[in-house]
Amino acid sequence: MGEDHQMIGQASLFAPDETLPLRKRVEVHLVPLADVRMMLERWHYLHRVRTGRQLNYAVLIDGVVDGVITYAYPMMSAPLAGVPSDELVEFARMYLHSNVPHTATCAIGKTLRRIRQDWSNAYPDAKPLRLVVSWSDTEYHKGTIYKAANFEWFRRSAGQNRKNLGSRQAKWGGTKRIVYGDYDHDKDCWIYRLDK
Repeated sequence: MGEDHQMIGQASLFAPDETLPLRKRVEVHLVPLADVRMMLERWHYLHRVRTGRQLNYAVLIDGVVDGVITYAYPMMSAPLAGVPSDELVEFARMYLHSNVPHTATCAIGKTLRRIRQDWSNAYPDAKPLRLVVSWSDTEYHKGTIYKAANFEWFRRSAGQNRKNLGSRQAKWGGTKRIVYGDYDHDKDCWIYRLDK
């Protein structure tokens, strides 16, 4: 992407070789947030990007940009599954436009194999990553993709009921953060151990 300014679903000049195994047809490439912002804000069900430290991977199928996967520092300070919060990263966003069967699992696997090194390269002052965490909104997801990608179900967290607040903002750690409606939904917590 970058200088090429590829667009989602851009037509290839060549017919794809669909006889190849999916792992050879799916690629992931690190890209700046600016290259995938519109895709996430327009088509991902949350309609927003993550802030702070993050890595974004463009997902290509047969050389055509089809989606994005985002990893980011989690918005938590407590340890999870015995791992300090500064040694884990959140699988924060995934959007695939075509939704070709098994592409999500294939793309996730490719990013999991390289996230430790890519994170270390991008943030040399960060501690080595030991765990990937993700939350699936029970209103929208059953966790099928996480199971297929070998994540472990860890626990269910109750939604944070903030509807009683007069404004749609709450104070966390002395800073104001927008409170979105999906914060009220229960979330399943999934983990993937990078140091196994």
